[in-house]
Amino acid sequence: MREHKWSALGLKGSYAGAMGIPQFMPSSYRKYAVDFDGDGRADIWKSVPDAIGSVGNYYKAFGWRTGQPVVIAADPGAADVDAVIDAGIKPFVKVGELRQRGVVPLEAVGDDADTALFVVETGYGPQHYLGLDNFYVITRYNRSVNYALAVYELARELRKVIGPAENYRGNTTR
Repeated sequence: MREHKWSALGLKGSYAGAMGIPQFMPSSYRKYAVDFDGDGRADIWKSVPDAIGSVGNYYKAFGWRTGQPVVIAADPGAADVDAVIDAGIKPFVKVGELRQRGVVPLEAVGDDADTALFVVETGYGPQHYLGLDNFYVITRYNRSVNYALAVYELARELRKVIGPAENYRGNTTR
């Protein structure tokens, strides 16, 4: 608050110090907040474009690769994949190695892509996924696999409705 000469009583945050729409901690605000609407201030409290742009900047800093896949549903078949699942969500194994074990990606993906295999419980039973590097980036923002899947699925649906995000940079009317 002192750095920007803002009133500490004028801005709200959580009891733990998380601030604004993206719930950035003060150190994350300093590192990643951006003025995405072009008004000269990185306002993550009231400006939706600034909040979204700041989260995008966070993702970029953690290695987001535009145009690269995020997560792919997979069928493990009869493969013994427990050890791979237990290894966590940081991509560490090549898709080709999982294919050799009998795991079938349900969308196109190169054998050389690094991935992690994880499982979530759904209303239809367990569903397996390949989490690629961009999925891991989302989990750096929030460690929950369910959160990361929800972000991905929401973004995919929004893209169908409104088109690519770059079409709306700074446009607060949409």
